[in-house]
Amino acid sequence: MRWGQALGIVIVLDALAFVACDEIDRDPTTRYYIPPPADAEPDVQAFVDAGDADGAVDDDGGAGDGGADADAGVEAGPTGPLLATGSGFHPDVAVGSGDHTCVVAAGSAATMWCWGANDHGQLGLGTSGDGAFTADVATATRVTVDETGLAFEGIEELALGPWHSCARRQGVLFCWGQRYSGAQAEPPSALGPHRTRPRAIGNLDVARVAAGGPHTCVLKGNGRHVCFGHSTFNELGRAVVNDDTCAAPIFYDYHAVPTHTCSGTLVEASAIPGASPPKVRAVAAGEVHSCALAGDRVFCWGTNLGAQLGRPGTQSGELNPQEVVTDPNLLTPLDGVTAVASGGKHTCALRQGAVFCWGTNDAGQLGVASGVTPLRAFAAAVPQIATVTAIGVAEHVSCAVRADKTVWCWGADIASLPDGGAIVSTPTPTQIKGPGGAGVLSDVVEVAPGLRHVCARKSDSSVWCWGKNDRGQLGDGTTTDSPYPVRVAGLP
Repeated sequence: MRWGQALGIVIVLDALAFVACDEIDRDPTTRYYIPPPADAEPDVQAFVDAGDADGAVDDDGGAGDGGADADAGVEAGPTGPLLATGSGFHPDVAVGSGDHTCVVAAGSAATMWCWGANDHGQLGLGTSGDGAFTADVATATRVTVDETGLAFEGIEELALGPWHSCARRQGVLFCWGQRYSGAQAEPPSALGPHRTRPRAIGNLDVARVAAGGPHTCVLKGNGRHVCFGHSTFNELGRAVVNDDTCAAPIFYDYHAVPTHTCSGTLVEASAIPGASPPKVRAVAAGEVHSCALAGDRVFCWGTNLGAQLGRPGTQSGELNPQEVVTDPNLLTPLDGVTAVASGGKHTCALRQGAVFCWGTNDAGQLGVASGVTPLRAFAAAVPQIATVTAIGVAEHVSCAVRADKTVWCWGADIASLPDGGAIVSTPTPTQIKGPGGAGVLSDVVEVAPGLRHVCARKSDSSVWCWGKNDRGQLGDGTTTDSPYPVRVAGLP
C-alpha cells in the first residue's frame, strides 16, 4: 500500500535474490503490446537517466556494478508478496473503498484466488458490479484465465490498489479492474471503464510491482522503475503536461483538485539523486505518493501535503525522488532498510527488526499519539515493537509480523485491533488475538492490512481475516463483521 496500498503493499527484501526460473510454456497467442512513442527506441522511453544503464540488480538486491550485460536483464523469482489487500479511502461512500484481497495458493501451479469488493472488476473473475456492490464475492474464488483465455497460473507476486489489481508471472505483468486512470498501462478509459480479466502488458520486463491509489509502479529487470496511471501531485515521478485528463469524477474528489491527469504511457522515470545513484531494489505506492528502495535507502516523490515524503521542506508535488531522513535538522538519511510499504498517506520501512514510519498520523499509524503528532515529515522508530520480519501498511493502520510469527498492529479501530468489538484507535502496537478471541494469532508469515480489515497468511498457506465484512472482504462466506480472525473459505 503492502507500495495499499492505500493500500497496503509489503516488500520484504532481507535476503532478496532474483533467480532464474524455467520459462513457462506460453501459447503463441499475440499478447498486448503498448507501443512506444514514435521517436523512441523499441523499449520504454527513458525520461530521466537512472544512472548506469548497463548495471542490473545484483543477486543480493543491491546496486549493480555496471559490468552486467544490460540485454540479459533480471529474471525475477517468486520473491514478491503472495497476499495483498487493495483498499483505499474515498470521500464519496457511494464509490466504495476497494476492500478486496487476493492470495497465491500453495502448490506447483501457483494459482490466484480473490474475494471481496468487485465494483470495478478488480477480482479478475470476468464480472463487475459496474460501480455497485452487486458482484462482490464473499468466498475465495480462483481466477482461472487471463483476458485471452490462457490459464492464469504460475503467479509470483501480487499488488492490489483500491480499484485495480496486478500480478506478476516471471517478467510479465498482468493488470485488471478500473480503466479510468491508465493504471493498467493503456490509454485511460479509451475502451470502457472496467477490465474484468487479467491483461498481459507487453513491452515491459517486470521484476517487482506495487499498486497504489489509481496508479501502478514497477521495477524493471534493468533496475529502473516505471509508474503509470493517475497523477495529481507527480506521483508518477515524471512530467504529466501531455497526459489525458482523468475521465471519471471518482478521481476529481481527491483533495478537491479538478485538474487530475492520467497516463498509460510506459516511461522510465528513475531520478535517484547522486553522482552514482544506487539501483532501485523495490517500489511502493500510496494514495498519491510513491517510494523506491534504492540500495539501502528510501526515496519518495509525489504529494507531501501529509508529510508522505519523509523529508521537511519539500514541495506539495515533488517530481523528483526525495531521500527519507531520520533527523529534520541534520537531514540524516534513513539507511539500512530492507523493506518498504506504503499505503494511504504514510509509509513504513523495516530496518534491522525495527519499524520506521513517516507521513500522516491521524489514527496513530506512525506509532505515536495523533493529538501530539498529527503528521511527521521524517522517519522515526515505532516504540514497543522489535524483531520484525515483515510489514504491511494501509490507510490509518500499520501492521508487522515478528520473528515469533505473531501479528501486531497499530492505528485505527476494528480493522487493525481485534478487541471484541470496541472501536478504538491506538498508537501502541497491539498483538492480534486468535480466532474467537482465544490466545493469539500465530504461525503467520505475511500480513496485508486494508482500510477496514486485515488479512494474514500462515505458513500452512491458510488465510485469516478480521474487521469489516460488508463487501465479503473477510472471505468466510458471510457479510458479518468479525473483531477476531476468521478463516477464508474456498482456498485449496
